[in-house]
Amino acid sequence: MNFSDFSFWWVLLLFSIPFFTIRSLGKSMNLWWPILDGIGLMAMSLILFVNASRSSFAIFIFELIFNYAMVELMLRRKGQAAVAIATAVIAVDIAILAYFKYLNFFVEDVLSLMLGSLGYAAPTKLNLPGMYSIPPGLSFYSFQMVAFVVDSFRSRDKKAIGFVDYVNFVSFFPQVVAGPIERRSDFFPQIEAFRFKFSWSNLEAGFCWLSLGLFMKLVLADNLAPYIQLEESANAWLLWFFAYLFTLRIYFDFAGYSFIALGLAQILGIRLTVNFLAPYTAQSIQEFWRRWHVTLSTWFRDYVFLPLMGSKKQWAPFFLLVTFTLSGFWHGAAWNFVLWGAYHGLLLLVLRYAGRPFHRFVGQHLFMPQFLSWALTFGSVILGCLFFMESDIGRLGLKMQTLLNPLAYSLSNVSQALSSFSANELFALALTLTLATTVLLLEHMAVWQKRDCEYAILRSPLMARALFGLTILFAANIPSKFIYFQF
Repeated sequence: MNFSDFSFWWVLLLFSIPFFTIRSLGKSMNLWWPILDGIGLMAMSLILFVNASRSSFAIFIFELIFNYAMVELMLRRKGQAAVAIATAVIAVDIAILAYFKYLNFFVEDVLSLMLGSLGYAAPTKLNLPGMYSIPPGLSFYSFQMVAFVVDSFRSRDKKAIGFVDYVNFVSFFPQVVAGPIERRSDFFPQIEAFRFKFSWSNLEAGFCWLSLGLFMKLVLADNLAPYIQLEESANAWLLWFFAYLFTLRIYFDFAGYSFIALGLAQILGIRLTVNFLAPYTAQSIQEFWRRWHVTLSTWFRDYVFLPLMGSKKQWAPFFLLVTFTLSGFWHGAAWNFVLWGAYHGLLLLVLRYAGRPFHRFVGQHLFMPQFLSWALTFGSVILGCLFFMESDIGRLGLKMQTLLNPLAYSLSNVSQALSSFSANELFALALTLTLATTVLLLEHMAVWQKRDCEYAILRSPLMARALFGLTILFAANIPSKFIYFQF
């Protein structure tokens, strides 16, 4: 769901007014059964999904019915039969994902590269239906369905699953398009017990998440977006600055989405997994990945890394590199995402083998070693964002050459960088960066104070109202698309 799109809120309102009116009348006449709440939630989610993307909705419905029927069949079987059904379901889910997201890349990039190196003509484009447009949310709901199959296979509870409950599990409107990717053990019991119970505590907690998410998305991410210029490749100062802006933007954009989803779910009485835990406070890359896109990281850990490694723990570094490269590839069918995933995998391996000696050294010889660790981690993340944001591999190579060239850090380039913005642009950018820095400092403060939540200060009732007011005042005139919708 695109929370920046006015039609999302309009359709939500158009559905809610008649539904809750009928529900209230039905309850007053004792004609409202609990199952109707689940059906109402299902109708709400599916209508909003159709409004968001009709093409994706058709694929979603096919996968939903197929997965439900096969999981039900799997739960009635044992042994090799259950294994075969689970394998078939996962294979179909991944095949659908691969068709829409990766077939074009394999044909036009990988295959043409291989054939070209052997002296054969590169293949022409395959004009298959839907091949050049990724249905919104496909990656997220496919991963959630795959996880449900695996968890149901492993579960000792083999009782039948209600169809309405399953539909609500995979189509719950706050999170179906961009996560968080929920697990059966955390989310399904809440769905099974779901009733519309609006309470003041849920409304207040939901408003605090909503307010923070809207501020991050509409004020911070959307006001930073116009200043990021991908074309620049010769000025090292500007390259670092644009990568820094993108590092801030992608966090505020995706965390903003996740927090709006948390807020909407909380108002309905559902607790979703917190997908971000102040990742830019991390003092190591390992800690960064415990705080960034938590549900995707744990998904790859539980369903890719651990099964790949099995009992061969001596090969853990190799499988870690493979897993992170696959994680990068999940983000998009392009070489820059593969490089980005491999880059983070390599950073983790460097930390694994050199982290402890390094920390001992800086702890003995430097003042405030934690600050140095944080600065190195944040700098590594910014450099990684250069891979993430630049899909043109040729231009990415030029940018890396520029960053490694000492002459590109000249004073004349500083002057050029400063003169590339008008006075009004500099004022608007400075204001947005001041607000962004304040948010990050409040996250740091909550972590230093060991609050029960990394966003405890930002989610306090007073702060939530202040952020909502700032959103009304400073929201970008033209909202940008959510970055993770393309994945």
